[in-house]
Amino acid sequence: MRKSLTAQQGNILTIIKDLTIKLGKPPTLEEIRKASGHNYISAVQRHVEALKEKDYLSHTPNQSRSLQPSYSGEKINIPLVGNVAAGTPILATQNIEAYIPYESKKIKVTLNDYFFLKAVGDSMNEADINGRTIDNGDYVLIRKQNTANPGQIIVALIGDDATIKKLKNGDGHIILEPISSNPANKPIYVFEDLLIQGIVVDVVKAGDKSA
Repeated sequence: MRKSLTAQQGNILTIIKDLTIKLGKPPTLEEIRKASGHNYISAVQRHVEALKEKDYLSHTPNQSRSLQPSYSGEKINIPLVGNVAAGTPILATQNIEAYIPYESKKIKVTLNDYFFLKAVGDSMNEADINGRTIDNGDYVLIRKQNTANPGQIIVALIGDDATIKKLKNGDGHIILEPISSNPANKPIYVFEDLLIQGIVVDVVKAGDKSA
């Protein structure tokens, strides 16, 4: 069991987690100082060192912006940034609608590489994501990346709309294929560069905002 934190240490840890999401990268000590209201960076440094010693933070020596919270079995809050049927799913403060708790042990890279989108419609209601389908109103966990392999289920941006589909290669084009029981859902053929926002890695069913 890790050692308990003082109120100041807990506040600094929360600020680091929040700034990591807001900035999309780990914060600097100066950014932590400004957010915490401390007058001197040395005070922040003391709290950060204590958090490292208590195994709440990890870092890479001699590398800037390397502070990473060590979640160790906790549930962490991952931002929900909108619906897949409208808007650009970019992880930015102004797009965050809520946070969804998620098991930290399932996170394979850094926290800021993940976000949730809310599914709209039934175009993927026969997809299998870790034994779960993607139904209307479900919360879909996305890992940010701009490339994907055929067969993966991705979030793609087409114009101003985002869509979740299975990626396939066609003859001179890319196919975004629904996996649905509804025959009204048709494949989308893309003949220009496809803007991939990320790949689907998990689903939290509607009514169960905890994974």
